Amino acid sequence: MRHEDVFPFEGARRHDVFFDVTPHPDMRAPAKWHGQGRWRIWGYLLPAITLATVLLVPLLWTVVLSLREGGPANYLDVMTDQDGLEDLSVWPPLLHSAVWLLLALMVCALGLGLAWLARDAGPRQRVLLLSVLALPTVTSPLTAGVAFRLIFDVSPRGTVNALLPAPVLFTGPGWIWLVLGSAFVWQWTGLAFLVFHVGLANVPRDLLRVGRIFGAERIRLLRTVVAPALFPTAALVTLVVLTAAVRVFDVILVGAPGAIQDEVDVVGLFWWRHQDELGRGRASALAVLLFAMAAAVALLIVWRLRRDWPETGQRRQEYRAPARRRPRWLLRGVFAAVTPVWLSPFVVLLLTSFRSPQGVATSGWWTWQEYRLSGSYGDAFGDGSFSGALWATAQRGLLAAVIVVLFAVPAAYALTHERLPLRARRIVTSVTVLLAVLPPQALGGPLGDMPDGLPGGVVTLSWIHAALALPLGVLLLRNAFASVPRPVVLRPLAEGRSAIRRVTTESGPAVVTVAVLTFVLTWNDLVIGLMTNWSAANQAPLIMFQQSRFFTTSAGALAAQAVAVTAVPALLLFATGRWLVRGLTQGVNR
Repeated sequence: MRHEDVFPFEGARRHDVFFDVTPHPDMRAPAKWHGQGRWRIWGYLLPAITLATVLLVPLLWTVVLSLREGGPANYLDVMTDQDGLEDLSVWPPLLHSAVWLLLALMVCALGLGLAWLARDAGPRQRVLLLSVLALPTVTSPLTAGVAFRLIFDVSPRGTVNALLPAPVLFTGPGWIWLVLGSAFVWQWTGLAFLVFHVGLANVPRDLLRVGRIFGAERIRLLRTVVAPALFPTAALVTLVVLTAAVRVFDVILVGAPGAIQDEVDVVGLFWWRHQDELGRGRASALAVLLFAMAAAVALLIVWRLRRDWPETGQRRQEYRAPARRRPRWLLRGVFAAVTPVWLSPFVVLLLTSFRSPQGVATSGWWTWQEYRLSGSYGDAFGDGSFSGALWATAQRGLLAAVIVVLFAVPAAYALTHERLPLRARRIVTSVTVLLAVLPPQALGGPLGDMPDGLPGGVVTLSWIHAALALPLGVLLLRNAFASVPRPVVLRPLAEGRSAIRRVTTESGPAVVTVAVLTFVLTWNDLVIGLMTNWSAANQAPLIMFQQSRFFTTSAGALAAQAVAVTAVPALLLFATGRWLVRGLTQGVNR
């Protein structure tokens, strides 16, 4: 055998070496099969396109309103604080929104760091860490705001202040960013950890060996091998967390006292507070600018994905060679540090909920006073309105989950295993990503104009929630469907039949994941209810928001409601946990 057959890459640039030896087996479906036409492809996409009009029509109408009432000058007025807007400057909220985007990147980095430290954990340690970190992900931002405000509240009931020799006003100017940022990090680090944990397990070990053979140092190895291999995983996590950062709303409304909320305003919250003062045209222009900010981030990710993701149907081989074991003391230190920190907000909420409202208002949970079996649950459920809101919210969540699954499955199949032209597939995927990051405020004006008391108001709201969750569902299912092995798809297509049933069966965990995520997103939503202001929008988060306006006296009832609202998605998480892990990570390392 010739020397160049063994080392065919010696003449290549050193930083290109590691990609030349990456195996890329051809997993594409056959180029031609019988009975498949473009009309059939668009038939798969038509239900999702129809549902997407629930978003596209209000979005286009918002753009029209931003130009019709005042013309393009609306954008200039909003950005330059002119024409009577001197007291309503949008620049501080824009700056604050940028801070949240930076915080989202820090969350991704923290999730990657924890995944790197825990990559050699045993099965029990892995399950424990995943459970502890993932639970906040299904918790509503409203609940996160309540928990962290209780933790950082002023004396005598603030947990952190009780540990300090001198009290600190964490809910005051400056320090409030620590409270809100901690709540966001607590809520979203678990998702980043989960996806990165699976991604690191699938980084080809042979590439690492080749890199070491050619003398690549650790930093260079990380930059040239690990980072490119993880990019599809990082893109998925970054897209979701950045979307959460752009849409941040609830946690500020509850976590920050009303007197200082202007100091932590973000664009979405600023729009909701001042839309009447801005006027229809300028409020619409601000909503369009908010969407443009989210779209810019999404398009950057889409552009980068086109360079790093293989085409549909290809799948890289996964290597699971034994890795170097981390020292046991390091793993134990990670678990010892992470577990109590991530569980403490739930503990504070639970203990507070079992105290009387008077006790919660005057002392901390550690005094062990004013505890009773009913706690503050009597105040929380006394008049029956909260129980009714929980049931109505569950109905909307279930209906939205069914709608999204029925519409997302055929759309994702059309984007993977049907003969959709490459350009059309890229356009549809890009539009899907843009709709996935769409802030609800961009729809707020048109939705707010819809009359209350529409026939089937609960059903109408369910369709709106389903439309907002559909793009993310399509993207997750597209990843999963594209990772289905070729033999599963080959025979039905060769016989002129659709492979959608086989592909859906193979991707069962991803389908379950989409249904659970849609339910949780609908269950936790506050923004749509606030924007529509319909009587049918009387969701549980709306009642909690009303309670939070009197936080000092209603903290006990608010904690009890937060525990009740968290219990449902937590039970879903533990019931479907294994399916969710597989569904969220299926296809991320294609």
